[in-house]
Amino acid sequence: MLIAHLSDLHAAPPGGATRAGFDADAALHKAFRALHALDPRPDLIVVSGDVAEDGEAQAYARVAERLRALKRPVVAVPGNHDDDAEFASFLQALNGQSRLPAPPLCSVRDFAALRVIGLASQQRLTSAGALSDATLAWLDATLTDAPGRPTLIVVHHPPFRCGVGFMDRIRLVEGAAQLECIVAAHPQVLALLCGHHHRAMETLFGGRPCYVAPALSYAVGLDLRPGGEGGYAAEPAAFRLLHYDGRRLVSHLAYVESEGAMRPFRDWDEPDLAETSGIERA
Repeated sequence: MLIAHLSDLHAAPPGGATRAGFDADAALHKAFRALHALDPRPDLIVVSGDVAEDGEAQAYARVAERLRALKRPVVAVPGNHDDDAEFASFLQALNGQSRLPAPPLCSVRDFAALRVIGLASQQRLTSAGALSDATLAWLDATLTDAPGRPTLIVVHHPPFRCGVGFMDRIRLVEGAAQLECIVAAHPQVLALLCGHHHRAMETLFGGRPCYVAPALSYAVGLDLRPGGEGGYAAEPAAFRLLHYDGRRLVSHLAYVESEGAMRPFRDWDEPDLAETSGIERA
């Protein structure tokens, strides 16, 4: 199974732009062109939040149209920039609402190879994230009910400190310790998928991989100085591709733009080492 993990699209209405003058529409056009060009195509699309920059209905409609054109199921969770009501309509437009009872804007979806659980971590009036006691209890119960089902958990806010001061202040600040205990207690959890930090990051959380997807809109610079705040960075946009073979989950970074097409190894100008060294091929 191949899963495309997208995050932080920050879509704007027609003619709009995201903060710092980034052209969100142009960025999304390039990103979805790259997704359409994938061979093989992903079996599932996961979006880990901040679909829209300011929660505008037109922005969600444009993203929903692009996602539907991929003709693949979509699991999405809200981010701190998303509007709850508009995001709920966005999920309904994608037929991505939960198939089982779940807290508002949370979801659980079953696919052939695995289960995906989406958690809502946004809070009003702050960019930091939180998981309520009710959401955590529902997650624990949902995992307990299907102990043999390989599962991905999707949440917008990363539940760990990354070393970039500004991002650490707006991480998942409430419920992270409880979430880690729940993850550690359920061995069927393959990984957590997050966004929000606008950089690719990986760590272990509860003994499982936690993958943060880079943003499709704009990057946050790597600033690990004590007291460093980070800032906007002109870095290549990318998304994650997760390959799951039923045993192992492997994460790849797929860059939206690259310099020319991939060259087969045989096209290299170097001499064949086996031929020049007299080594017999197997």
